[in-house]
Amino acid sequence: MNSAFDWLEVFRRPLDEPSATYSLLFDASDDPTQPMKPTDTVIDDLSQLTELDAAKRRLEPKSARYKELTLEAESVRERLPTAILHHYDLRVSKGRRGAAKMSNGTCGGCHLSLPSGQLSDLRRDDMALQVCGNCSIFILPEDPKPQ
Repeated sequence: MNSAFDWLEVFRRPLDEPSATYSLLFDASDDPTQPMKPTDTVIDDLSQLTELDAAKRRLEPKSARYKELTLEAESVRERLPTAILHHYDLRVSKGRRGAAKMSNGTCGGCHLSLPSGQLSDLRRDDMALQVCGNCSIFILPEDPKPQ
């Protein structure tokens, strides 16, 4: 799809004719027929990776537990899309956190208040992965409060 005319051809195609499937850059697999992962599983995997990285930072790099956590983190990393991992790793390589949980309407990384629109998006059931506008880390939804 190099021009607008190519897009017009897609829209003019009859509905019963199959169209070419284009995979997005952040798809985990190279197979365009494989659907993207639901957002909630990506958020769960990202949350788990953040917890593993935090636990690894407290240990000696040569310890057996550190190696176990590294293997577990690698298995989680395989399940995440490449673009999300790239964004996460870029923040971690600069000594920052890659993702943090929201708490009381603030970002868990920079502790600044989030805009009300972003807060409402985070609280919806069909939420998408959000990035903090200030520190640019992934914002994970806060744990539901026990009732």
